[in-house]
Amino acid sequence: MRELPTYYYLEHFNEFLSYIVSHNKALLGKEHHAFIEVYSQASHDEKCLLVRCINRKHPFILTSSLRFSELSNITKLITSLQEKGWLRSVTEADALALLEVLTKQELHQLHEECVNVSEGKTTKLAALAPKKSASKADWLSSCKRLPVKKITLSATAKAYVARNADPVINYFLFLYFGNCRDRLNQFSMRDLGVLKTREVNTTSPTQISRYTSKEQAMTLFRLHTMLREEKHFIPDSAKQIDDLIEQLPVGIDAITDELQHKLLYRLALKLLPLNRTDALSHLFNCKHPAAQEKWCREIHKDGDLKALEKHLLAIIKQPIDERLLLFAQDFLARKFQKKRTSVLTDMLRHDTRQLTLDEVHKGRVEQGLVELYRSQGHHAFVAENNLWRGLFGLTFWKILFANNELGLLTEFDFLPECLKQNNFYDTAHDEIENVLSSLSSSLIWKKHILSMASKELGKTQYLFRWSTELIDSISLVLDNTDISHLKTMLRSMAKDWRRTRDGFPDLVVSSPSGLRFEEVKAEGDSLRRNQLLRIQQLREAGIHVHITTVDFNFDPQQVYAVVDIETTGGRAANHKITEIGIVKIRNGEVIDQWQSLINPMRRIPNKITELTGIDNQLVADAPIFADIAEKLDAFTENSIFVAHNVNFDYGFIREEFSRIGRVWRRPKLCTVQQMRKYYKGLRSYSLANLCQHFNIAMSQHHRAMSDAYAASELLRLVQAKKQNASTS
Repeated sequence: MRELPTYYYLEHFNEFLSYIVSHNKALLGKEHHAFIEVYSQASHDEKCLLVRCINRKHPFILTSSLRFSELSNITKLITSLQEKGWLRSVTEADALALLEVLTKQELHQLHEECVNVSEGKTTKLAALAPKKSASKADWLSSCKRLPVKKITLSATAKAYVARNADPVINYFLFLYFGNCRDRLNQFSMRDLGVLKTREVNTTSPTQISRYTSKEQAMTLFRLHTMLREEKHFIPDSAKQIDDLIEQLPVGIDAITDELQHKLLYRLALKLLPLNRTDALSHLFNCKHPAAQEKWCREIHKDGDLKALEKHLLAIIKQPIDERLLLFAQDFLARKFQKKRTSVLTDMLRHDTRQLTLDEVHKGRVEQGLVELYRSQGHHAFVAENNLWRGLFGLTFWKILFANNELGLLTEFDFLPECLKQNNFYDTAHDEIENVLSSLSSSLIWKKHILSMASKELGKTQYLFRWSTELIDSISLVLDNTDISHLKTMLRSMAKDWRRTRDGFPDLVVSSPSGLRFEEVKAEGDSLRRNQLLRIQQLREAGIHVHITTVDFNFDPQQVYAVVDIETTGGRAANHKITEIGIVKIRNGEVIDQWQSLINPMRRIPNKITELTGIDNQLVADAPIFADIAEKLDAFTENSIFVAHNVNFDYGFIREEFSRIGRVWRRPKLCTVQQMRKYYKGLRSYSLANLCQHFNIAMSQHHRAMSDAYAASELLRLVQAKKQNASTS
């Protein structure tokens, strides 16, 4: 890890402030300019201590903790920072917030300072003090009952100072990062090599900001701050919420208006149990889709069906968004037209096909279906959101990632601001349409994607995940889909990224009947509203989508590769394979087998030779793992990997593939676990003891093929139990 210089906090802050001054000057108010002016005239040590304080987690700082080898006379510096208005003493308004920062020992000390025990008389507060051994939470609760004036005047509180520049610094952070979460420690993490950042062209003369005006920036900052605080806000009364609603900034454009209504919705939810009438009024007038849905559901509870029907019809006539429209149509049909089931339920009941997978695929059903389709000779990939986001990102890469005006402003930005603010199409309409019109054939589009991928491969961004399968699946879609349909989808994503970025089907499959997307649902899964909307949107664009429900059962036609290996030792990271034996089973019958000694390229320990009979001379002329890797991969393809203590054998083989730079995965099944499940109560589940119990012949224990055959007999016993269970 890199060693950071003495003044790295100060260097980070100066780098950060330089960006604010050069790129965001028009967005600053009087208080911000005043801070910058005072800071520019401060001494080096004053700046250094201020920045040290800014980087503290809490706004309350114990002065005795401000000890830095590079700074002398800290007491004088603290006084200077107070005179500049950057630090201040703790006030009565701070009292309760300060308590949250104090340690248990400090809370105990504070309590003793504040209770009056003069003249030998214990007051009520003293009597209510917790035991010294009580938890910190008990001491905190007790201290919150103390008079705030006494807390402020206590020696404990006077040992602290409070940051006074936070409103200014937090606004600067908002301008720099575009949110209220990220802090200056991002710079330290970058310098330590913990956080990867994006390369930025520092010679570019372009000086732009995230926001179009000071009014927009300040309104957004206030709304984001209120949204962050709302998460932790527990109201004591309806008036507290009413006061907050009164303070809500008025939206000045679509972005601020959307945030304002989101905050109004959240506050209305908190108001609902305290003042139902006012809360319902706020929900009714709120333009957030969730607020409209909540109002409808609450009015339905109240039984005001006339008002409900009228409002549902109004939503359908002029919907805010597609999700709300779907809700309104569905709710109207079920509550007023005597329809018994939802659109989601109907689609799952009537618009699906059903498949059965072996139960080994539970927890990885999508990959299980991919393997099934591939075994049938089809092309299949897990697609989900990544395929569509990858197609979108690589198609519009130059607009999104090479054009700073769309919001990649700092090295910490990996998702363009135009997507965060959902105005990509409005901002870059002409460029988007030019790109789409230039992609006149699937071949040209594929070349464009491959060109972008080869140039930008591996670059960090928050739009999609890089992988070989991503490019392969995009190529498959481009080769087998009408590109006008794909352009329709990408245009929709550009126009409303926020609502179309997820919910896409799980798989893409190409078979002789054509290309289709599949939404996969296993037992217990539900079809979410955003998934239904994507299915409808894709179908309306002319793209085929199926819904596949999956049951799990024992599939006798599933191929199992029963594996045993011998090794030079017990740890995959430190030892190597000396022999592999594999028996293929389908429908209870052996259909193939494969075995090979392997030269581990290291000495085999004597104790291993005594156990297995495999010595250095025996493997001297055997192939190394790299020589048999391709055959092993092909032999186990589309099979379930089975072994006794499967993680041992599987882990060694996966590690050997990793050493030659290949990723290798198979679904796996453990005969130890399966025997414990289906044959309970046996004395031992070791391979040798199980073979003895069930009279399974072992020609040569601790040799790969012999043990693989023995494990395959255990698998047959398990499968017999499964088959009996499925037919009974």
